Formats: sequence, structure tokens, C-alpha cells
Amino acid sequence: MKLFLLISRLFPAFFACALSATSPSSVHAEDAPRTIFAHYMGCYPAGYGPTETHWQSQATEMKHDSKNYLAANGGRIVNWPLVPQNRRLTPAQDAELEIRRAIRGGIDGFAVDAWAGREQAKAVLDELFAAAERIGQPFALTVCLDPACHEKRGTGNHIDTYTDSIRWLLERHGRSPYLARRDGKPLIFGYGSNGIIFDPAFRALPETPEKWAQVANAYKQVEKNVGQPLFFHFCFDNLGSKSPEIRQQAAAWAGKEFGAVGGFLGNGWDDDEATIAAIKAGGAEWSQPLFFQYNNKAGSLLVEPGTDKLRKSWKKARETDATLLQFVTWNDYGEDTVLAPGYSTNYTILSLNRYLSDWWKQGREPQVDKDQLHLIFRRSINGAEAFPFHTRRRVDGVLEIASILTSPGRITVPGYNLSYEAPAGLSVRQVPLQTGEVSATLSRDGQDVLSVTAPEKVTDHPFREDNAMVCFSSNFLDEWRTDFGDTPPLLYSEYGDIDRDGLPNWFEMYYFGKFPDLSTATAAQPGDDPDGDGRTNLEEWRDRTNPLTPERPYEPGYVWEMSSITEQGISFNPDRDSHERDVWFYFYKHGDAGKIAHDGRYTRMPSSWQDVPYAGKMAHLSPPQDPDGIPYKYLHGWIAHKKTSEGRWQMIMRPRANAAVIVGWKSPVDGKVSVSLDVAEVNGADPLTLELSRNEESTPLHTESIPAGSTAQIASGTIEVKKGDFLYLVADAKPRSDSPFAMVENLRVKLETLND
Repeated sequence: MKLFLLISRLFPAFFACALSATSPSSVHAEDAPRTIFAHYMGCYPAGYGPTETHWQSQATEMKHDSKNYLAANGGRIVNWPLVPQNRRLTPAQDAELEIRRAIRGGIDGFAVDAWAGREQAKAVLDELFAAAERIGQPFALTVCLDPACHEKRGTGNHIDTYTDSIRWLLERHGRSPYLARRDGKPLIFGYGSNGIIFDPAFRALPETPEKWAQVANAYKQVEKNVGQPLFFHFCFDNLGSKSPEIRQQAAAWAGKEFGAVGGFLGNGWDDDEATIAAIKAGGAEWSQPLFFQYNNKAGSLLVEPGTDKLRKSWKKARETDATLLQFVTWNDYGEDTVLAPGYSTNYTILSLNRYLSDWWKQGREPQVDKDQLHLIFRRSINGAEAFPFHTRRRVDGVLEIASILTSPGRITVPGYNLSYEAPAGLSVRQVPLQTGEVSATLSRDGQDVLSVTAPEKVTDHPFREDNAMVCFSSNFLDEWRTDFGDTPPLLYSEYGDIDRDGLPNWFEMYYFGKFPDLSTATAAQPGDDPDGDGRTNLEEWRDRTNPLTPERPYEPGYVWEMSSITEQGISFNPDRDSHERDVWFYFYKHGDAGKIAHDGRYTRMPSSWQDVPYAGKMAHLSPPQDPDGIPYKYLHGWIAHKKTSEGRWQMIMRPRANAAVIVGWKSPVDGKVSVSLDVAEVNGADPLTLELSRNEESTPLHTESIPAGSTAQIASGTIEVKKGDFLYLVADAKPRSDSPFAMVENLRVKLETLND
């Protein structure tokens, strides 16, 4: 305490402000100051270290024909840190840039993930403390305990390793006025907080108060080991996924045991008012989960059409009286949750967050002294197929115009036949996406007062899957100059055309330059034919073909085999053949048991995973709920692959009573083909129906009901197809069974003849 008083005398003006934000005296949770931290990944500093290294190596790592899943999908990172290209920042420069940006975005501090990046993360945290001292503005720093980034020792828990991390923090920075405190204690955030105990026997126990008590005791032991009181923020996400009854009991327990309780993503449990009430009734501060998108290309996808998620989360934070928040994240570029300025999001999310943060802190919608127009959209129109990279999943987007106005005005969006009156403050309008330029203009009394045009364009020729937001704002240049002065702004665009030669920037960077280096986006000529196949670069782009590989014609006798997918070891939706044509698709169809229409009107499976323990490898999953909200009982089927004990690959077609699963083959030619396959076995208690059909024809080409435990061989004979036609292999558990699934081998489509 004596040391604390000495420091406060040295920095009186700073502490008067900083303590109001980060170090309240003992008060009731509902009276605590409203404070927001951003989760900071020490492995991803903006302008140096691993992030800069990955940017430099992106061109060699990102290959559409790679056997590496993320490389073939278009790379893990799509939203790089917004810093001048080919300029390395020093650690000190980077730390100052990050803190100044965060303050402008309404953020009060960073919770550095302990320790994503290992020793690098510790060095970054040291730099952040040093930068905070140089800047001299209120800003708080602490750690967020991440069980995945702590060594698993033989104790079955992280008590010792968490103790080590907190001791390291306090020994190095415990005297710093920039150390985050809450209720006078060092503030320690948590991620997956019940992961402090990782012993498998413990994790297998049912969720009971006795089990939870062991978690609380583990944190009490950490506090005892550290030797001073700590304010723990408990991440409730794992317990939040349990049944409502268990979740609410656990919430009551957590509210009594920890200073604050919240979550990273929430995943729906944060809509449970009873759970939130139970947390607050226990005396803990409520910490509303807060993020705007989650686009983990190796994991889950949680996005909404525009900034819906961001605005909903902030609205819930206001309505539920949340007082301590952790924005997820400041800079996890690998999961595209970045609040920090990025290539795709620019300064837009940061600017919107400042407005929403001020609203939450002030208890009223802020007044602004400068108009802002924000454009939020996706890079491609809904349903556009990607080439040359492969697609794992897709979601639809919109064009969103978010305005923050000093007074009412008229907003006009060229090309969208859209003009409307917008009120003062925050207003949002969403419309369907169209190809081309994205811009908006604000006018008052018939005079244009502000306009914005995004450097990125909307395409119908995407080169890779990208389900995340693209943003641009009218305040971009002001924000850039605040960061980098007179340095020419980085107006990153993949579908723009810097040299105006008809070839989009991505095409020239990827095939002929160094992706994503915009300085190489002028590396090709539209009229050149580098592969010598008689087709120019411009024609290759328009036709979605590879300008570096000569086009090869299909010949009679060519066979499309499902085994080529398993030999590759990765599967997308769609999968391609050796000519780089999309041919294999994976669909589902919901309906009443025994009455699912085999009509060719099927929905692409929304999720693809390399390994699903209960399904198999290279798995395509139908959804567990009906998208239209129909309360079917038996959904969530799949198409996946498993290797037999003899080393043969089999394709599992697992329908459900309310969900047929379908493999589609899309013809790249006009001609005649034949289809053949072997059913090694039908597992389950009842027969399974396999049907072969073409397009939306009502009469199937072949249908067969295969009894459980039986095998079958199916051969179609010749089938006339035109380019773009679909042949469907439908697996259906009709008329009333939910148990059977087929083990399919040797699925082949053979080209018998080509039409002239």
C-alpha cells in the first residue's frame, strides 16, 4: 500500500483519471465503472515478428493445388494488419500504434493472451507497458489466462503454471500505474476458465456443485500462491453450453466465487436472462460476450450479414448492465475477429465500436461533431463460385450502410436505386449485394456534404472463399494520417484493378506477382498467353481457368473417381477433377420422414471438416437444425470417408429420417456418361434407399432399397448429359427409419462419348 501511495503522488493527474476507469474501490457490482478491454494476441503484433513473417511468406504458402487444407482454401489469414506494405515497425513503434488506436476505438486496456506466442507474448507485453508509460494516457494492461497456452504438467491442473504467469506479471509490472486493477486488486481475465483443471477423470465428472467447487478452490490456491488478493474474470463459455438447468445453477455458483463472469463468444447462452440474473445475484460483475465476427478458416464460422452481431452485443451490454467487457479480439488475425484496423475492415469496426462504447459508458446515445459514412459488405455476391481456390462453406451477405450523423441527411447509394433520409446518430440500412463499385453520398438541402467510395469492389468471380466483412469509411484518410502522417495510404483491394487493364488485382498478384503485395498487382498483360493454349489472360480470368496451365480437353474414357478425393487427402464443397473443374458437390434435403422429395432442389451442405470423430475424415455435415425453423426431430446427417482395416477408403452416406444426403456430380462436358458404384455394406437395422437421378427429373434413373447387412452393385448404363447438368446419388432412410447408413466404394462416372 505504501508503494501504491508513493506512485499516486508521482502521477496525481494520471491517477485521478486512470483509477476511475480501472481501479475502483470496493463497491457493489452494479456500481462498478464501465470498463472495456480488448483481448490481445501476443503472437500477432501488427508490424513485425510472426505477423510480418507470415505476410512475407503468404505468396509461397497459399497454393490452390496444395494438399494442405488451409493453403488450398486460400490461406488462413484474409484480414492482415493495416500498416504500410513492406515496412517493418520496431516493437516500440508497434506497441504505441496499437495503444493509440485502441484508445481511439473506445478501448480502456488490453488483456494479453497468456501465452499465445510463448516468450514472444511476454516481450510484447513488456513493450506495451513501456509504450503506455511513454504515451501517458489512461490505459490498463493485464493478462488473460489461456489453458491451451500453458504447459500441462503431471498435476492434472494449471495451478502452478497460472501462478507462474501471474507472478511474472506482478514481479515485472506490479508497480506500474498501467497494471489493470479492479476493486483495488490486480485484474486477471480468463478464457475457458474451468480448463484450470484438465485431468480427464475430472472432466468426465457430471456437472455438479461439488465439481465446480474444485474449480473455485483451484483459483483460490493460485491466489494464495501469488500472495495477494486477485480479481478474477471467469469465462463461462464451457458451462454455458450445458442444459439451461445446469447452466443456471453453475451461473449462481460462479457469481458467488468470482469478481466478474462472462464469456468469449457466448454461443447463445448469453441470451439466457436467467443465467445472467443468477450471475449478478451472486455479486459478480456481468461481462457481456462481445465480438463482431468469427471466421476461423480451420474451425468455426460465426458471422451475420453485416454488423448485426456487433450492434446486438452492445445492445445487450447496455440492457443487462454489463460493467466489465473483453472485446474478442483486438488482433487475432487467424480467426478474423480483429477490432484493430485491417486490410479488409480498415478503420470501420474501430470507429463503430468507439460510438457504441461511448453509448454504453455514458448511458445515452452520443452526439458527434463530424459526419461518418461506413460501408460494410462481402467481396462477392451471394452464390458466386470461387476459383482457383477451394470452398469449404459459404454464407450470404448484404451491403450495409451505417451512418453516424450530426443531423439528419439524405443518403444516396449509386447503382442500388437507393436514396433515403437518415436520422442523426447511428442509422443502419441493409440491401442485397450487387457487383461493382460500392459508394455512398450524404447530402443536405440538395447539396452533397460527404461521400465515400470503397477501394474494394464486389465481384461475381471470387478467387477464394471469404465469408468475412469488407469495410470502408469516410474517415479513413483522417485515421490513416493520425497513424502514419504523409505516408501514402494503403487502399487494399483484391477485386479492384489498379492498372485498369481489365484484370483484377488478385489475378496479377497471385499468378504473376507476390500475393498480397499490391505493388505486384500490375505484373501481367491482359492480352498475353503465358501457357500457350490460345487464350489470353483476360479470357482465362473470365472463364475461371488457370492462365499458367494449358487447357486440356476431356477424352472418351476419362473417369471421374471419388477415390481421387481421398487420395488427395482433403475435401471441399465442391471438389475438383484433374482438369480443375468443380464436379463433386455435397447436398442435403429436409422433409417429413418417408416423404422427402428427390426433386433435384437440394441445398449445399453448410459445413466441411477434415476430421469429425463421429463421422469420419473429409466430412460434409448437414445442419442440426432446419434453416427455416421447422422442428424436425432427426436431422444432421453426413457424407464422410473412412479407411477400412484392409486400407480401402469408403464413403459413408449417413442420412437421417428427416434429412436425405446427396452426392452431386456436375458435368463439365456434353456427351454420354455411365455411373457405377459398390455398396460394401448397409449398417443399421433397416433398409436404405439409394437413388440415381438427373437434374430435377421426377423419374429416377435407378433406385434400389438395400437391406441392412447387405451389399449391392449399381451400374447405370449410358446417360445423356449436357455441360452443367447434375447427376445425383441420393441416400434416404425412408420410409421411417433413422438408423441405416451406406458404405460406398468405387464411385465412378465414366465419359463414354463426347458430343460434337
